Amino acid sequence: MLHTRRLLAFSSRVHTYTMLLYLFFFLVYLSSSYFLVNQTFIDLLQFALILISWTNLLFGLWIIVFSFIVWSSDRVFPFSPVLLTLLRMAGVFLLSTLVAIIENLVTDGVVVS
Repeated sequence: MLHTRRLLAFSSRVHTYTMLLYLFFFLVYLSSSYFLVNQTFIDLLQFALILISWTNLLFGLWIIVFSFIVWSSDRVFPFSPVLLTLLRMAGVFLLSTLVAIIENLVTDGVVVS
């Protein structure tokens, strides 16, 4: 019982670190608009952002499923890890949406008809 709760807490902490890693690459992506960089660097940043966002999403799903496993064995629902996981996943989703909007504006521009 205690072992599964510790594993859930550790997984939640690792999920926070993946969100911080995504935030770091997001800030590098934003700062690349102020400096002259090659397109290959932008492509590499986008690949890293996509990879980290999918890792964050899948790991978040793992935490939610594991929380239900802990709930079934302990009879106490781990509300805090689930709520924080959903918030972290929403944060990464919003940042990835912002990256997609920025990239669409930079490559296609704004068309007014």
